[in-house]
Amino acid sequence: MAVNNAGAQLDTAGEIAVDFVWGNFAPQPNDARTTRLDLTKGDHINLESGWNGFPQYTPNTTGADVAGPTDYVQVVNVLGKLTADAADVLADNGLTVTTATAATNTATQPTQINVTTTTAATVTVAGGTGTWAVGTKVTISAGTGIPTALVGTWSVTGGSGTTLVIAGSGWTVANTGAITPGTQLKGATGTIKSQSIAGGAATTAVGAAVTITPWA
Repeated sequence: MAVNNAGAQLDTAGEIAVDFVWGNFAPQPNDARTTRLDLTKGDHINLESGWNGFPQYTPNTTGADVAGPTDYVQVVNVLGKLTADAADVLADNGLTVTTATAATNTATQPTQINVTTTTAATVTVAGGTGTWAVGTKVTISAGTGIPTALVGTWSVTGGSGTTLVIAGSGWTVANTGAITPGTQLKGATGTIKSQSIAGGAATTAVGAAVTITPWA
């Protein structure tokens, strides 16, 4: 590794090699980089004022937390995920996770299913978006007159009031009108119905408690 006329080792750009302010290379007072750095930002101030000559080092004050004494994280939306996966995601997000007793999962009879596109269908059902929020998963079981393509587990992607919008694929037949009794819609067993701190825009302190509730 090349050195300058003061004996300091140089990096590949010809500047004095520095790992960190506490690293194993000595930034010198005449380091040319100080003329190109914004010394009001980050560790550049430490680099400029912390060293007073190698090998002695006089540390300056510790860095200030400009955001305050508390660290915050954005809460991830885990609705619809399997319980174990949801708990892992939230724990990795820095939160303290508790899993509540599984929610009652009574089957509901849709009054109408309408395949609007090959990728979406609307389902009119008691409880509607109050029971199945966007992101949760629902299961439609077989019933007389229900296209086979609609039977399965789907993600709720929208809706309002008593109407859900669910995502699917390969739907080619429209089915509009009253649904023959026997068709059932339930929350997908073992997936998350709700979380005590909403996902998405919500932010909270690292380590905050969040409770997840799965469908039974």
